[in-house]
Amino acid sequence: MSFKITLQPANRDFVVEANEPILPAAIRQGIGLPYGCRDGACGSCKSRLVDGRVIHGPHQHKALSVAEEEAGSS
Repeated sequence: MSFKITLQPANRDFVVEANEPILPAAIRQGIGLPYGCRDGACGSCKSRLVDGRVIHGPHQHKALSVAEEEAGSS
């Protein structure tokens, strides 16, 4: 199963496979997203979820707090 991600305001799409983190999927498809660590520790790749659902994998809460998750960050 795969999922389509649309980046706004650029309106660029890319595909994420089931159980694949969004950042590596974007990098694999040549989509430039900001990042620093690639493992959920720094928060540089944090974005805002506009529609849909995200299941957050392992990450440090200093990078993405529970309150940010509940408010729609991903």
